[in-house]
Amino acid sequence: MSNLKSSNGTTLFQSKSRTLFLCLVFSAILFVFAVQIEWVPHLNYFSSTNDDTPDSFKQEHDTPSPSTPPSPSSPSSPLTPPSPSSPSSPTKDQPLQLNGNQEHNPFLTMFPPRPPMDQERFLAYIPHSGFHNQLITLENALRLAAMLNRTLLLPPLHMSHKRQALVWKVPPVLFQQWADRNRTNVGYCRDHNPLLLPAPTRKQLRGMTEQQRRELAECTFYHQWTMAPWTYFYDIPKILTGVIGIGGQTEPIRVFSRPNMSLTWLQEHLQVKDPSTEIYYFNDTNRYEYRIADDSETDTNDTVSEWSGRYSHTIPLSSLLTRPERILHFGSLFATDRVEARSPKHRALKSYISHNMDLWNQDILDATKLAEQQIEEWRITTKRSAPGFLGAHLRTADGIFERLIPTNLGRIIAWLQEMTNLDQKMVNNEKRHSILRKRQDPLAKMLQSNKYTRPTMNRKSMVKREDPSEAPTFLERCTDAPAESPLVFLSTDVHRPRQDPALTELLDQFPCTMFLSDFEASLQVLEKIQNPFDGVYMLPYMIALMDANLAAKGRHFKGTERSTFSAYIMNHLWPSYHPEEPESAVSALR
Repeated sequence: MSNLKSSNGTTLFQSKSRTLFLCLVFSAILFVFAVQIEWVPHLNYFSSTNDDTPDSFKQEHDTPSPSTPPSPSSPSSPLTPPSPSSPSSPTKDQPLQLNGNQEHNPFLTMFPPRPPMDQERFLAYIPHSGFHNQLITLENALRLAAMLNRTLLLPPLHMSHKRQALVWKVPPVLFQQWADRNRTNVGYCRDHNPLLLPAPTRKQLRGMTEQQRRELAECTFYHQWTMAPWTYFYDIPKILTGVIGIGGQTEPIRVFSRPNMSLTWLQEHLQVKDPSTEIYYFNDTNRYEYRIADDSETDTNDTVSEWSGRYSHTIPLSSLLTRPERILHFGSLFATDRVEARSPKHRALKSYISHNMDLWNQDILDATKLAEQQIEEWRITTKRSAPGFLGAHLRTADGIFERLIPTNLGRIIAWLQEMTNLDQKMVNNEKRHSILRKRQDPLAKMLQSNKYTRPTMNRKSMVKREDPSEAPTFLERCTDAPAESPLVFLSTDVHRPRQDPALTELLDQFPCTMFLSDFEASLQVLEKIQNPFDGVYMLPYMIALMDANLAAKGRHFKGTERSTFSAYIMNHLWPSYHPEEPESAVSALR
């Protein structure tokens, strides 16, 4: 009897175990099936080469090893743009703006290395200073190359923090500054960015070895500058080919990519055998050593006699046309009046190049579009009476601009007051016309007789502040502002503008003033971008152009006197976005 009970107990235990095992197997099958449905799309997303793949993943799999980083100054690059027809090509989302550079890897030059042509003659210069000064210099160089029928040796665009800018010096020193911009033996800095970490304390510095301090200095310098081809930002090919027919131009402007600024590279790649007879140097002893006179249709003596001021001497264009050397190598070509355009054909050439330097960086265009959408949403939310927004630029850094902060800020405030008055007059006129229309509208009369009232919204409840000690946000200032107070976007180099006392008067009078830091979604588009050649984040060097581009979208614009940044917005960006508007809509810089 006991054996029977034991046998029955064993059988029952085995039956329960078998049932439990089958339940576990069935649960496992259901779990795997659920994972396939729920998570496989996400796994595919992160294992693809989509543009939204995290940067750390891209850097590890899609770029060369950090131990041997390719340098922007190397004559060739191991990176190649993805083929649109390749199955492994990244599938990019539809961009917000359709007029950007979508087909080309922007970090690769669009002018690949080539041997010089027979009898080809060249023009070269040494870039220096900040972004917009380099842009002005490039425009001068393109014009001069076309005027002399020479091929421009196109240098890279150098971008840096202010402390690492390539300031003008005499050519030997400036060449050395360029030579110091190399990535030799510092590949370990690619993945070590001290700028993203808290600055070491004095105690920590004292505790470092000499090797550690040296590496800290090298890696800090490494991430404070980078280079990119000019085509990263601008549609240079369009300018080169579209010039035909401008001012009698019969052929495109020729360029030859010069990724390395050393004279050794120049001699090797242009096959220079005797530098003393094939290269002619224009050595600068001061920043404004020479100015090039357009004597193509004017007597040289008459032209030169009119010139005075900051330039030490004049070089007639005719003398450059007759120089026999293969390479004319200038030092600085910076300054808007460096290369004169006196004749009608050269004025046409200058206007063409300046107005066709189209910004086509897709990320900046998309970030700007997001900001425009945000501004329109804010305009509706805060019930602004005027359409769109006003754009302005206030420069405060550096000597003369720092001294003129009260003056330049006062000019912007006075201009905003004038624009507000004009807007109010227009709104009042529209209201009068609207009242006349309503008097003739039977529906309006019916609503009035029924004492119809629109429901009101407590707009104060829309905004909640997390920290009362912080400066008021844009919406906190603008929500309760009078409807006639305009939306203003102020492009500025002021750090933390809402907390800066210098802008208190502006923000008090115009509470609906916006700054680039208010557009988090736009900045998120830019902050993930890294230069694949050196791993440097591009955000610090793209902010200025994003700032300028958004300011230029304003229906009117006011800049800072003597600022090349303001001049760039006023003379190029704003007219390109508002071709139907009169010149009076953009304020003169004085």
